[in-house]
Amino acid sequence: MNQKLFKLIFVLFFPLLFFSNLYAKENIIYGGFSYGSIIPDNSYTKFLHNRSKGQSFIDKNLINTVKKINNNSFEISYETLKDNLSEDDQNVIVLALDSEQIEHITITGDNITRTDIILNFQIIFFNAKNNFLTASIPLEINKSVNSSKKLTKEQIIQELKKLYQNDVMKHFLQIVQNFNLKIKYKNRIGVTKVIFEKKAEDYILKNSKNNDIFKKNRFANSLGSFLSYNNNIAIVPYGEDRSSSSLMLTFENTQREIKLPDPDYHIHLTIRGFKNILFKEGNIDEQWIYGSYINIKFLQPDLDKIYFEEKFKNALNVEFSKRSTNNKESFEWIFYLDSLKFLFDKFSKQTIEIDKKWLKSSNDNKKVKKLFKALNKIYESCK
Repeated sequence: MNQKLFKLIFVLFFPLLFFSNLYAKENIIYGGFSYGSIIPDNSYTKFLHNRSKGQSFIDKNLINTVKKINNNSFEISYETLKDNLSEDDQNVIVLALDSEQIEHITITGDNITRTDIILNFQIIFFNAKNNFLTASIPLEINKSVNSSKKLTKEQIIQELKKLYQNDVMKHFLQIVQNFNLKIKYKNRIGVTKVIFEKKAEDYILKNSKNNDIFKKNRFANSLGSFLSYNNNIAIVPYGEDRSSSSLMLTFENTQREIKLPDPDYHIHLTIRGFKNILFKEGNIDEQWIYGSYINIKFLQPDLDKIYFEEKFKNALNVEFSKRSTNNKESFEWIFYLDSLKFLFDKFSKQTIEIDKKWLKSSNDNKKVKKLFKALNKIYESCK
């Protein structure tokens, strides 16, 4: 072949080869639904994930949702895993339910029972050959139902069914659709420590079940879910409550222990306390302010460097009838949690757009806006 012609073909062909490799989509195998490490044996979800007669309700909704995904960084196949594939070809996506909480509070004076359904998921990408985590995206879904009486078991299952069919699948699709998957990440971030100060710890213990050893995990997952959702980043699952640095996924007839990487950037969350005050009193109603207080730190232990360490507070206005406030201590914990989650949400959005009014009321540092710019750079380095 003419040497000049060969050079011309090479020059024309090489860029095409380069760009095709650059924009090639990763092949991800569909792994379906799984239970995570800390899901209780008596979960209500098991009634929606019953495969005794074939596909479960969750299976059907999940696979129909996954078929709608059109992601620029990967495509999903429905093949079974093969022994002769290389490690790079063994990546799997799984929706794992890590926690299910059903909480009831009764406001006797107003004849209202509020049922809170709180689901914590991990959207997991992992390498099936070495069982190592590729990426994890936390997802928290909440629903509150008000009724005159405590919901029955059948009513809870029906509410849960609607929650999975609508909210869970909607947010799962939105997150996965927009997530930029990489098989290898330069940096990773995760909540690695949750601290309860004395006042907060006493109140949390008072309002938690005696056998709940995963209290810190729930706070870490909640913060991580807001950070991930609002900033489009993967979060290494919190591991302080777990017996090892791994996440156990439970499928129908098997288990996989997914090894978790050590985050490069650590997040330390301190729950400082909770406080309420009477804001306004009328002839019939009262308005109470429920305050939540935290300290949050971002650091890189390997470099002994702290990038962010600030205190924040949030106030939530709740109105009751006067006749219901006689026993408000029996039901007000849920409003502290509402206040705290609102705080997590607002905090995580400050790297997207600064809310000057909220920052002024929640933090005393006039230079905190510059610190959020530093956080944004950290998030970008983890994408």
